[in-house]
Amino acid sequence: MNSDTLSGFVKDLFTLRTVWIDKGNGRWAVKKRLHPLMRAILCTLGLMLCAIVYSGLHAPQAVDAEPEPLMIAAKLPEAEKLPVPEEPPLPEPQEETAENSIPPYQPVESIIIPLTTKRAEASPVENPNVSIWPPKEAKLQPAQKPAVNNGRYNIKIVKSTYTLALYKGTELVKEYPIAVGRNPGDKQRTGDNRTPTGNFKIVSIENASKWTHDFRDGKGKIAGAYGPWFLRLDAKGWKGIGIHGTHAPDSIGTRATEGCIRLNNSDIAELKQYAYRNMPVVISER
Repeated sequence: MNSDTLSGFVKDLFTLRTVWIDKGNGRWAVKKRLHPLMRAILCTLGLMLCAIVYSGLHAPQAVDAEPEPLMIAAKLPEAEKLPVPEEPPLPEPQEETAENSIPPYQPVESIIIPLTTKRAEASPVENPNVSIWPPKEAKLQPAQKPAVNNGRYNIKIVKSTYTLALYKGTELVKEYPIAVGRNPGDKQRTGDNRTPTGNFKIVSIENASKWTHDFRDGKGKIAGAYGPWFLRLDAKGWKGIGIHGTHAPDSIGTRATEGCIRLNNSDIAELKQYAYRNMPVVISER
């Protein structure tokens, strides 16, 4: 890790992130949050501080010894002399017998089985105390495929070719045609109808099947404008940037959006199966 990457990571830890939270009915709330690793460090330090305070409050404290009572010289009455009981005679030693004797410790002899081909191929009947794995008749099952949301999938979007590529590590899984912002270039201000470029992450996966949007084209609010799903991006402070479906499949492959990335509804439904929170998304011009 070079110095620029390290300094960027440290800066990212102490940077407040802007997160937009959907309150429903078109209402949004903005939150400032620290990096998840920094929040975990602060929580750990808080727990350690509470543990130190708790142990200090409940530590046993030294108690001053009580003063010894003063001895007052006085003539006490003589104690009544009682007869001293005689000690019972000790039992005579008994001879050691099989009932009252304890056998000496006898270590269990270790059984050493030489690792030879002949021994390994012996059947369980010939060697009842030796377990052989795998048995001859058993067939090993193939390893199961890892879960989809395992943190290794990532997305790369190229605006000039109108493509969204899903990768598993560095291996290309599938490409999808998309639509991007109506105006070319990186996003400069709110409302410039440009798709931002850079390294982002998916912060939430939201059901958008009942959302509407007014494109200010005189048609009013359009139902299903975002398709079935909306993958919201941490777009460096830009509000409402995400990957979603569309009500206008003819716009795919063109510059048509206000800044988001559009897919066909069937494609966003398929992509959603691979998406997860903090999934890396890279958007570039070429």
